[in-house]
Amino acid sequence: MSVDSTDSLELLKAALTMAAVDGKISGHENALLKALAKRAGVGSASLDAMIKQAGENRTSCDDLFKRAVKDSERAMQLLVAAANIDGHISEEERNLLVDISFALGVSAERFNAIFQAGLATSKRIRRGREE
Repeated sequence: MSVDSTDSLELLKAALTMAAVDGKISGHENALLKALAKRAGVGSASLDAMIKQAGENRTSCDDLFKRAVKDSERAMQLLVAAANIDGHISEEERNLLVDISFALGVSAERFNAIFQAGLATSKRIRRGREE
């Protein structure tokens, strides 16, 4: 499943919101955000402004996905990966993931499978950065 440039920007925004939901952006989360920004064609100054705004405004991710992401299961997998990029999913992050999946019409059964796939994706990303 490929992600086009519009989706890349929306995924960046959603990942940013997810990273900021627990009140701090870890080094792993920051690295993921930089990679997503590069994919979306967003420069470092713009990304810094987006990070600042995300910290100040806890915008709901589900609206971002409803507008732009065409594959809700892939979007959820990437969000889980973004939430777990620091090796931990906080209660706030987990609740937001559940809310987003519900808003996107992802069943509870599918969510569990998607959640596991997202965890595996984040582990692969972290391993790749450690090599």
